[in-house]
Amino acid sequence: MLKFSGIVFLLVLQGCTTSSGIQTAFDSATQARIRVFHGTAVYLYLGDVCDGNPQTVIHAGAGGFSYLKPNKKIGMPATDDMPFSYHEYAIPANKPLTIMMHWQAQKANGVWESCGPIYTNFTPKAGQDYDTSMSFHRGVCQGVKVREIISDGNNKVTTAVAPINGLPFRQCS
Repeated sequence: MLKFSGIVFLLVLQGCTTSSGIQTAFDSATQARIRVFHGTAVYLYLGDVCDGNPQTVIHAGAGGFSYLKPNKKIGMPATDDMPFSYHEYAIPANKPLTIMMHWQAQKANGVWESCGPIYTNFTPKAGQDYDTSMSFHRGVCQGVKVREIISDGNNKVTTAVAPINGLPFRQCS
């Protein structure tokens, strides 16, 4: 009984110390928002990584163990198909954003599978919400997927493929 009480106490204590991570400051005139799903290594470069200039980078996902972290939320509308583990970020609008993703996993037989690193570049629009993930079809990596989140104001949320700046790439040419 004492052991059970100790576990309950720790769970209650953890609930008291966990922050919701909600940011209230979002400027829809100069920023966009992006939701990054966990499961892959994800880096958001605030700029075009191939322009020769240093870019600010956000380490947005750390692969499989990122599922263990609480979600970072900034008030984006939920989509019907979003996974349970993600982070949301406010990003500069009307400037290129480069997303890099890399995934790897070890099968039960010890063989490693991987996809990436793959880069995709797009220009987020002010006030627009996006989500991004690594896309797979029948177990084959399809690269980085970026979607616009469209809210009609009547609690109906849909998604559409976001326009990207050129083809996905593995390295700058």
